[in-house]
Amino acid sequence: MKMIATQEEPSEAGRNVSARAAADAETGAGRRIEESVAYMSRHLDRPLQVATLAAKVNISPSHFFALFKRQVGSAPMDYFTRLRMQRASKLLEQTSLSVKEIAFALGYDDPFYFSRVFKSVNGEAPSDYRASRRVATGQKLGGWQALNISHDSQTKETAKHLQFA
Repeated sequence: MKMIATQEEPSEAGRNVSARAAADAETGAGRRIEESVAYMSRHLDRPLQVATLAAKVNISPSHFFALFKRQVGSAPMDYFTRLRMQRASKLLEQTSLSVKEIAFALGYDDPFYFSRVFKSVNGEAPSDYRASRRVATGQKLGGWQALNISHDSQTKETAKHLQFA
């Protein structure tokens, strides 16, 4: 006797449950990525690693990377770098802090490396960016208080030694 295998079509209810489960999974993933982006935004003053971000939302680094890229459209560290450079742009426009001070405030120990990263993201060096915005807006620049970034003890200690306008 010949056996024929049949595959049952899932019921309409079964399809809806599967679709809901997939949507719930995506929503949970979306929330995790939103939490990561918020964490990045709060920690612009220090370097971050994918493993740290993944641990914050309780998923593996490789799964986090894939989810982040699918949700946001870029790799986590590329996105974080762009966030930091957006903050640097605002500081260049709104303060009189030196490029070195801005680099330090955003967690870059090497101002030359910071300048290279800034130029790769914005297409011009930080000093050129500031000069072009200053001419365009005619804005008076503020001092250190415009940073509004949380500081660790090393940052606070260094800030004591710097003089700001």
